[in-house]
Amino acid sequence: MARNAFISASKVKVTVNAKELLRELTVDRPNDKRMGMALRKVIEPKIEERRKELSRNFKIHPITVELSAGSRAFNTSGTLGGYGNLFSFIGFSSGSHPTEVISQIFNEKIRFKVKRVDAKGRYRVTFFIPSIDEIYNLTPIPWLTGKSWVKGIETGLTNLGQYLYDARGFGSSSSGTGIQVKNRSSGVSFTSTPYVAKLISNFKKRLLALDK
Repeated sequence: MARNAFISASKVKVTVNAKELLRELTVDRPNDKRMGMALRKVIEPKIEERRKELSRNFKIHPITVELSAGSRAFNTSGTLGGYGNLFSFIGFSSGSHPTEVISQIFNEKIRFKVKRVDAKGRYRVTFFIPSIDEIYNLTPIPWLTGKSWVKGIETGLTNLGQYLYDARGFGSSSSGTGIQVKNRSSGVSFTSTPYVAKLISNFKKRLLALDK
């Protein structure tokens, strides 16, 4: 699964000054190959630090925390005005772990390559990271073909007026505690919130500042 998540990986490119990144490293008889290898040794831990930061920020995000708590969670993210929870509203099956697929993607080692661009010691670093569209494709709403629950969190989810929640449970509910009904309204409203797209955007910005 996680390997396929890089099928539509997006590219982020940054041109770096080798002398700046290698200011604490001596390269014996530097040539293109040795300089490139030295740069990789300096860049790799910097990328790993940023990848861990991305993974950590996703794990502690209010949406992730609430979904990970399951069908009887409190609406700690505030997206439903405190009524019910996102797990049962979206309609995940009881016992499922919807955020795991994203965690696995973010825990994959971010790929990159280094290439010299001129004689002034400048090198281009190209990063290959999962695209937000690929994550959308891997996070379908269980009962709505072609729609991503991650994108829905970010841009809006519909039919909330028909959502009913009961911590004691409903026999016909896939999640166990939430159902969608035609003629009754809970009166709740959904508030969209920045989520995975923003995390990836911030991650890209951090990659573009390797010397920081």
